[in-house]
Amino acid sequence: MTYLRTEFQKVYYNLDKILVLFFTSFVFMEIAWIPLNSWLAEKLLALTGHAYLSPTNILEVFSENWLVTVGFFLLFIANVLVAYLEMALLFIGINQLMDPKLQDLKDYLSDVKTGFLETAREIRLSKIIFVLFFSVVLFPHMRKVFNIYYFNKIVLPQFIVDYVINQTNLLGIVILLALVLLLFWASTRLMYALPQIYLEHKTVKESIAYSLAKTDGQKQKLAIWGLIRVSLTAFLVFLAISGCLIGWQAVLDFLPDKISGLLAVFNFALIQLAYYGAIAVFLIKFIGLLTEQTLPTYRRKRLRHRFQFSIILLSMLYFTGLGVLYLYAPFDTVPVTISHRGVDNKNGVQNTLPSLEKTAALKPDYIEMDIQETKDKQFVVMHDNDIEALTGFPGGTHDYTLSELTQMTASENGQSAPVPSFDDYLDKADELGQKLIVEIKVNDEDSRDLTKRFLKAYGDRLIKKGHQIQSLDYQTIIEVEQEQEDLITYFILPFNSIYPHTTADGYTMEYTSLDDSFVTRSWFNHKTVYAWTPNDKESMMQMIMLQVDGIITDNLTELNSTVEEIQEDLDYSQLLTLYVQQMIQRF
Repeated sequence: MTYLRTEFQKVYYNLDKILVLFFTSFVFMEIAWIPLNSWLAEKLLALTGHAYLSPTNILEVFSENWLVTVGFFLLFIANVLVAYLEMALLFIGINQLMDPKLQDLKDYLSDVKTGFLETAREIRLSKIIFVLFFSVVLFPHMRKVFNIYYFNKIVLPQFIVDYVINQTNLLGIVILLALVLLLFWASTRLMYALPQIYLEHKTVKESIAYSLAKTDGQKQKLAIWGLIRVSLTAFLVFLAISGCLIGWQAVLDFLPDKISGLLAVFNFALIQLAYYGAIAVFLIKFIGLLTEQTLPTYRRKRLRHRFQFSIILLSMLYFTGLGVLYLYAPFDTVPVTISHRGVDNKNGVQNTLPSLEKTAALKPDYIEMDIQETKDKQFVVMHDNDIEALTGFPGGTHDYTLSELTQMTASENGQSAPVPSFDDYLDKADELGQKLIVEIKVNDEDSRDLTKRFLKAYGDRLIKKGHQIQSLDYQTIIEVEQEQEDLITYFILPFNSIYPHTTADGYTMEYTSLDDSFVTRSWFNHKTVYAWTPNDKESMMQMIMLQVDGIITDNLTELNSTVEEIQEDLDYSQLLTLYVQQMIQRF
């Protein structure tokens, strides 16, 4: 306890410098660079004539106008450069805190400025590549804690992770784990190169050689243990403090809702303060580990309590405002509930009538389902064009007539059911009073007038019954908007990159790529947002806290339970727990 008290006292003494350092980085990124970068990216995209950027059109976007492509390349380089310099500022600023001579804030800022400008003058492409590789591939934990915005945008969507896990055997999992351990081993061998690059201005070759020598043989064990110790210290301190506050809030939740809510906001602010305190400790310890320095110990008479308390008070007021938004704003409305492919927790075969009936009994707001065109230009309810996985028959939907397809049996989750036509599926949904989100699947074998024929046959009926349309194909969305203006459309985007400006009424987004920025931009552009496919309570709550308009899930029962729990009784301790879990992911 004496050790922890001493360490936090050191952080407390330097609180003004630490806050100015983080605030400078935050203001530049959040208020200046990120909005400017988004505006530039959207302007460049507009020059291509495309309304969006996704894996389906990325080659087309970058091959049409080489000047625009050069512009995107330069913007990418600028983003990497800004991220490199942001990390440099934090590295230099924290290292400067370890200067044993007593500094006031003005002298500290002057020294940081000098060091930062010197680092900026020593920028080399090789250094940028090394830092990018280290913080994104070898040690992604660092980019999370340093909160480097554009490095943190490099994420693997959950649906790809799920697919890989489902398709990977035991040997593959062992290989993946071995790869993770190998990357961690490599990161400890190379981590001492960072201060050489940022503080000593050595070349990458010299910095790597220094780090390898520093961790040669038995020395690497000390490096590994040092890195683990530094990470665990900050993590366990935050976990202990936040755990106590959550436990206390669980007791307070027995009080009347208004009182427990106010106290929850206060506890939220304390958790925020504890988190940033733990982050500061980690960064100081991490850079201290790499530079073999530590914060100097100051005598109590040198501590400026009034000034430090003022900073803490202002921070608490700011965190209190965030707490009000976090704990209250998301519950003005709750998102609509949407069953993915018409099933609930594997209660049947996807996109079949028995599953539709069972799932509709759970009263989702919508059931999402998929249609494909057949050989005779009719519409069958099927997610994939390749039907072998579900039916055992080779080929795709275009190889069979609708009559032939509806004679087949689809099998999944230990159950079987006939393959339905869209007519039969729509009839059953209307009979049950169940609204649908119809995803129009397209591929190269489709007829050119697929969308027009579909809308001519079903458009008016879909509007009358309140059904909606979604598609990964933007041309389909355009055609729906042109033919049936009153039919609600959603454009599906598997990644959150440049904000799209389309004619769609809203966007269906892969949930792990969603963030506050996208949702906020959607509000301003009068677009609604559906998140797909969070399947556990934690991820569902994260989407609710983001205030998405709808959640598409494979686990409707869990989603219904989560929404009902929110509507009936706000459990603030659970909300704080969820928020702490999100914070822990950054450690």
